[in-house]
Amino acid sequence: MRFFSKFWNTNARPEGWLGRFALRMTNLTHTPMARWNLSFIDFQPDWTILDVGCGGGKNIARMLKRCPKGQVYGIDYSEESVAMSQKKNKRQLGSRCFIEQGNVMRLPYEDSKFDLVTAFETVYFWPDLNKSFSEVYRVLKPGGMFMFSYAHDSSATMRYWAEQIEAMNILPIDEITKILTDAGFENLQTATKGDYTVNFRIQKPKTGF
Repeated sequence: MRFFSKFWNTNARPEGWLGRFALRMTNLTHTPMARWNLSFIDFQPDWTILDVGCGGGKNIARMLKRCPKGQVYGIDYSEESVAMSQKKNKRQLGSRCFIEQGNVMRLPYEDSKFDLVTAFETVYFWPDLNKSFSEVYRVLKPGGMFMFSYAHDSSATMRYWAEQIEAMNILPIDEITKILTDAGFENLQTATKGDYTVNFRIQKPKTGF
């Protein structure tokens, strides 16, 4: 039981060989969910995109293909995640792809840089959503979109995982919505897959700063 507890908890911040194994498993098992989330976005070829909590880098690779003239940035506070993401996208690294270690509450990018910010299965690990969502808002261009997937708080399955993973915190959907609107976002759209995952799409106002 101790091994499995350690394995599940490494998902929040992958470290060592166990973290590398978890990242490989995530790249594989999260593929259907990632494709479902990406299907809601009308990608433009020259977009500049940021993936927060980039994990094993598979979604960065997917978005590089969807934006052949654009750039995709990735950030993660796990050293193992950064290394695996860089390896996964090494052909584009330094030209159209830029991946670094960092914290969503202090994003190392200038204001109004990105057309799209994404976060796949990671927002429930962010310790301070008010600061984090405000930072995402800051780095988005006016009219830019924030898209993320989140666990549905009514799902018994997701509540179980939240009990197993110490850093995982699932808030009610209406509370998430309020934090987003308090940060300045507008035009919220959502979609639900099964009874456990919610896709959020929300915009920075076109006149936002």
